[in-house]
Amino acid sequence: MMQTIALQFNNGGIFMWVILGVFGFGLAVAIERLIYFFIYCNDGAKGSVTKVIDSLHRKDITNTKQIIGKRKTPFFKLLEIAVDRYINGSSVERIMEGVERLSINELARITRRVNYLALIANIATLLGLLGTITGLQTSFGSLATADAAQKATLLANGISEAMNTTAFGLIVAVPCMILYTILNNKQQSLIKEIDNGIALFIDIVKEERK
Repeated sequence: MMQTIALQFNNGGIFMWVILGVFGFGLAVAIERLIYFFIYCNDGAKGSVTKVIDSLHRKDITNTKQIIGKRKTPFFKLLEIAVDRYINGSSVERIMEGVERLSINELARITRRVNYLALIANIATLLGLLGTITGLQTSFGSLATADAAQKATLLANGISEAMNTTAFGLIVAVPCMILYTILNNKQQSLIKEIDNGIALFIDIVKEERK
């Protein structure tokens, strides 16, 4: 099995290595984002807000800061500035201004690099097609210059190169598009969770200060 794959890879020509490099980059991006989204940012926004509010109501500032200081995710960064301004007696408007200003940078941490996977899928497909064209050029070019005995072999090699690069380009592109969809959906889910968590905190502060 491995020998067959290695043979097909070698028959694909130089574009197989280019596509492999693109795939390696895409895999690194996907792994980093998967870890970031599903492990690092898995912090339970709503439950954390409830704990922080309970702690603030008990006037336990030390415990409040300990809860927030445990994580450095975008949500906890936004919650931290909201809590700091709340403790300092800032108005609801000032709290919201601080959150909105910081969210420009913090939410960018969530959205970064995900779109690379869609780009990589398109590049892999196009490189596969480019390899197909060069393979066919090799095939038909051999018909004009090669001996009759060699024409069949050269033609077969060129077609093999064309088909292998096309197949490999699609093999790379399909998983990248699947991963892009999964990560994009998770990205939107995290942003919505952050929005809901911060909105919950702001709503509680508004009710408290009526």
